Amino acid sequence: MFLDLVYKYLIRKILFLFPPEVAHVLVENFLLFAPKFLFRNKFHESTKTTLFGETLPSPIGIAAGLDKNCKSSDKYLNMGFGFSVIGTVMKKPREGNPKPRLIRLVNEKSLINSLSFPSDGSEIILKRLKKLKNVKDRIFVSVSGSNEDEIMENITYFNGYCFGFEINISSPNTKDLKKFINPQSINSIISKTRNLTDVPVLIKLPRIFDLPVRLDDLVVYEDILRVVSMYKKTGVVIANTRPVNDNRLKVGSGGKSGKPLFDTTLFLLNHLRPKFHIPIICSGGVSNFDEVKKLLESGADAIQIYTGLIYEGPGIARKINTELKNSKLLN
Repeated sequence: MFLDLVYKYLIRKILFLFPPEVAHVLVENFLLFAPKFLFRNKFHESTKTTLFGETLPSPIGIAAGLDKNCKSSDKYLNMGFGFSVIGTVMKKPREGNPKPRLIRLVNEKSLINSLSFPSDGSEIILKRLKKLKNVKDRIFVSVSGSNEDEIMENITYFNGYCFGFEINISSPNTKDLKKFINPQSINSIISKTRNLTDVPVLIKLPRIFDLPVRLDDLVVYEDILRVVSMYKKTGVVIANTRPVNDNRLKVGSGGKSGKPLFDTTLFLLNHLRPKFHIPIICSGGVSNFDEVKKLLESGADAIQIYTGLIYEGPGIARKINTELKNSKLLN
């Protein structure tokens, strides 16, 4: 509670004086050297959940993008998150798009980013991941690539060092990925992945609509989930950031995350869950227990948070877990 108040009334105000990427680096460096006892968290039995047949201490996880290079996930897990998605990891080091490429919309509690997978590269990231053996079963690795072979190379490289993979074929900031958003390509990707590993696999889907929705948009999701349903230990993340245009970004467009996305996340879940019985993880717009409750009651298996952590602070997972415990929602 004390740390939450300090973050809200002091730390966040200081961090928001800096450009978003500078603030992120400051936090990342602090977490890198901060003693673990600062974020010591004890999970309660009633917040445990099952995902792909395995037990996680909480259904609340860190979304890909917050810990791109595996520098902070152990600290996030100590804050009360049940799992973390590192990456998106690329095979070779890359800078991503030119700056400015990250904007805060404080009044909306949202962000717009055009990062496009800046990465330290798989070799460096794997060295860091190997040091996290004690939490290996709570870490997904987000992978991508400009073609299927590159995706498979990343999966092969990290296989055996994580709980599972999240395959990111949906970033609105990376043009090469749009060719994958069809049932045939996704079937090919999953099939090739299953020839390499039997660990859990998540396909991160795009956010291709806003409300009100068109029927054609929903058909795209249904066709993809029919393919995913053919495979064991395979699920989806709904959904990535919302594509937007903004001339404050160097490249002129990016993906919006945060509070404004929640309604479309919930709508998509409510449409897909009755039709498909695969693991569905929700990502987009979640920042409090009431939103978590709506998603879990609508059939989400787990929930990812990114922008909500930036605006609400390091106690967000612990607060949600406390209310989960009191609600007995997972019992």
